[in-house]
Amino acid sequence: MTTRLNLFLLALSMAGLAAPLTAQSGIAAEINRAPQQTAAAAETHPFLSFELYPRWSQMTAAQAVTDIRLALQQAQSAMDAICRVKPEEATFENTFAAFEAMGEVLECADTLLYHLSSVNDSPELREAQDTLMPETSAFESSVSANAQLWQVLRTAAEQPWVKELSPEKQRYVKQVCDSFRDSGADLPEDKKARKAEISRELMQLSRQFSQNVLDSTNAWELRIDDPAKLEGMSEDWMLKATQRAAEKGYGNEDKPEWLVTLDATSVLEVLRRCDCAETRRLCWEGRNSVGKGGDYDNEAIVARVIELRAELAHLLGFASYADLVSARRMVNSGDKAAAFVDGMMNKVKPAFDRECAELLAFASAQKGETLTAMEPWDIAYYMRKLAEQSYAFDPEALRPYQSYDKVLAGMFRIASRLYDVSYTEVPSACPTPGEALPEGKEEVWHPEVRIFKVTDNKTGTHLGSFYLDPFPRDTKRAGAWVLPLRFGTPRRGDTPHAPHLATLVGNLSAPVGDKPALFSHYDVETLFHEFGHMMHCMLGDTEMKSHMGTSVAWDFVELPSQMNENWTWEPESMAYYARHWETGDPMPQELMRKLIASRFFMPATDNMNQLNVAKLDLDIHTNYEKHFAGRSLDDATYELLRPWRMPSTTHGASLMRNLTHCISGGYSAGYYCYKWAEVLQADAFTRFKAEGILNPATGADYREKVLSKGDSKPAEEVFRDFVGRDPNPDALLQEQGLLPKAPQH
Repeated sequence: MTTRLNLFLLALSMAGLAAPLTAQSGIAAEINRAPQQTAAAAETHPFLSFELYPRWSQMTAAQAVTDIRLALQQAQSAMDAICRVKPEEATFENTFAAFEAMGEVLECADTLLYHLSSVNDSPELREAQDTLMPETSAFESSVSANAQLWQVLRTAAEQPWVKELSPEKQRYVKQVCDSFRDSGADLPEDKKARKAEISRELMQLSRQFSQNVLDSTNAWELRIDDPAKLEGMSEDWMLKATQRAAEKGYGNEDKPEWLVTLDATSVLEVLRRCDCAETRRLCWEGRNSVGKGGDYDNEAIVARVIELRAELAHLLGFASYADLVSARRMVNSGDKAAAFVDGMMNKVKPAFDRECAELLAFASAQKGETLTAMEPWDIAYYMRKLAEQSYAFDPEALRPYQSYDKVLAGMFRIASRLYDVSYTEVPSACPTPGEALPEGKEEVWHPEVRIFKVTDNKTGTHLGSFYLDPFPRDTKRAGAWVLPLRFGTPRRGDTPHAPHLATLVGNLSAPVGDKPALFSHYDVETLFHEFGHMMHCMLGDTEMKSHMGTSVAWDFVELPSQMNENWTWEPESMAYYARHWETGDPMPQELMRKLIASRFFMPATDNMNQLNVAKLDLDIHTNYEKHFAGRSLDDATYELLRPWRMPSTTHGASLMRNLTHCISGGYSAGYYCYKWAEVLQADAFTRFKAEGILNPATGADYREKVLSKGDSKPAEEVFRDFVGRDPNPDALLQEQGLLPKAPQH
């Protein structure tokens, strides 16, 4: 998942503490004083309105600047109020609760702007972000640098009444204090000033990096006018490629053209399926052009980001940046994260070497020559052919049985059975600025976007709503993610929490011609993965808003998402959605059997590919001077990872040139979290395997003990509460057949 980091994650040293804020005074307080005022507020300050469904058509770039500046003033006023609290007057409400509430309006407004720039990028939005960045950065830095604020909170934390608080509130008090210490609140003034400078520069570099990735992605395209160069591509893919070309004004009915872009549903399919090696080579080179060369080159940005992060870590008393970001995670330290990754790599290396030898032998037989290394643009192609031969199975045969609407409806049915909730679509429209919203409808930012309301079946409570934006477009960044826009006010007595609001964004296979969107299994997995994050958001029910949903330790946040992928591999759950888009017939049992059999095809290679990214991420954040400084980023990356990669004839650009997860996202020195959480989910899913994968009792237990708890308890306790024991570190490799399963007692 790529989620928006809370404003104060940066201010509080990325210690994992989310600190949303609420209106306290001034204009923003007036805006949010009562529900009947929200409609008027949406008209004048749409970024500051707390209506459940935002007025997207009102959210112009200029309005963002106006509203976020108002929110900054209000947050500053709220912080000043906390600073005036005297020790004898201190209570939880006017110190820690006030700190949690200090700038919710600011955070929500900033999140809305971030969201719009991710799904509807424009020069105007970029200019607004560039204008606001120095101001928001200065405020963020001022939080941990505010000695009086820290004094008030530290003194309050030492009062006897803290021990009388609920366990969750006591946890929050400790988290806030730990975060201030980790962020350098006790540093001398000159070092605080330097920390603020570093934070500002990092934010600017992060934005430039992301813009370069998006711009270089959109800049590359491959026009093809000879269908022979696309031999092997499916009819649907060819039709979509023709549509893409026509949208750009390329080709005509007499002389059609086909356009390949760096959208995953376009270029990755070419690398997997196209029989023309030259076309595959050009596509591989295109993927390697992202963040490399010309105006979009990210190498210098990466170097500067890593240098600044190392300086920040040392300034705060940590040996490395990896130690800084992992201090409050399950893994506890950068060394332990590296040991986990290296340990996994060593465990799968023997099987990985065997799989490499098998693929080389297969490709040699196909080509009629002995290969000792592969062209990098041939690897995915021959892996696909080997899988098809091994299982007599073409994954494209799945698409007619995995249409968007049926997959979505089936996914909802599965979750409804497990968690006792209902899903209702909210009527929506996409008005242009100044156009009236049709009565009875809510706004979306693009006509393809849909809104769904989640309701608890037992109580009838509206738990939350989410937007679904599934298909690629030029103004949307690549990948798939869930972004919490806001968490609802926690329950009070018999009053349930207010509805949560989030977005689920993807770049899945879009409709082609008169057909609906027909998904690959990867598309289905991606949707289920992100929906796991979404249900973590929607089912959050904690005492503190800061603990809701995905506000958990970063190496635990992927457990619910990866857990949810399991239901795309089980016949019982697949039957809920795997039906032919035209006839409604269920997926043939033999086809389903072949899909399931192929799940762990070359599992060591699959593991190693992901572990390579984790190793690169950790090593560049801990051993930069030793392995990367003064060297080509591409060459240094190749040398580091060569023993863990398929033997290839050449190496391309370093993934770090375009790895937004680790440079501008929340996974810096934390990409290991994906594999860490995958181990946890493989172990946790054994309960469903034993008790029934659609067992409502097990689902209710999972909802209550994991999904609803958020960060109200340490992640290791949450895991133990559900599974009944500590994690089995070998669970994933045992499930994949790479290690023998532990004996049952």
